[in-house]
Amino acid sequence: MITHVFFDFFGTLVDYDPSVHPVTRNAPLDFARRVGVAISEDESKANWQKAWDDLDADATRTGREFSMHDVADRFWRSIGSPPLAADSIETLIAEYFEAWTADVEVADGALDCLADLSTDHTLAIVSNTHDSGLVQRLARQFGLHHAISRIVTSVDVGWRKPHPSIFRTALRTCQVSADSAVFVGDNWTADVDGPRRVGMSAIYVGPDAHEREAVPLRDVPKVVRSL
Repeated sequence: MITHVFFDFFGTLVDYDPSVHPVTRNAPLDFARRVGVAISEDESKANWQKAWDDLDADATRTGREFSMHDVADRFWRSIGSPPLAADSIETLIAEYFEAWTADVEVADGALDCLADLSTDHTLAIVSNTHDSGLVQRLARQFGLHHAISRIVTSVDVGWRKPHPSIFRTALRTCQVSADSAVFVGDNWTADVDGPRRVGMSAIYVGPDAHEREAVPLRDVPKVVRSL
């Protein structure tokens, strides 16, 4: 019997733009100019993108997650490692997230789905993210936190989905066996293949693809209760 439902966050419970270049502000460029580095907007975007790409390639290969501090540090070194005030990196990260989260919105049907399932299941979020508090802040902002008992993030665990360690950590944290839990997410590799490898069931809510029929969020409670 399924007693626990684990949800992916980005792309499942909230809609977001996966680009690392928010349209509202170029925080890395502002950071570079504050620390006295003459750099163009295009150069700042290229350096910021390379920092992300290099770290993401390593994380994809090893399963080890990286943090926003890792991104910011690589960008800082790419512009020559200029002297920094004590809070310069923290300011860059805060300004970047302020811009990046500006267009994040709660997904259609997410609140109703969680409210329904929370009446007879324990719900948790298991998310890949590069900042320990980001998911919690957004969940509270959109009112998702009322139905959620735990939030497990890759940056805290040290391993990103689909690595088995993050799913096993979530199961231990919630004190539930794999056969009593189901995972709901929009990425087939991370949210379906990954949980299944540790013995969990999975429900795919991403784009329809060949042999991958998606379940709308509004139908997830019915599917969960049928398992």
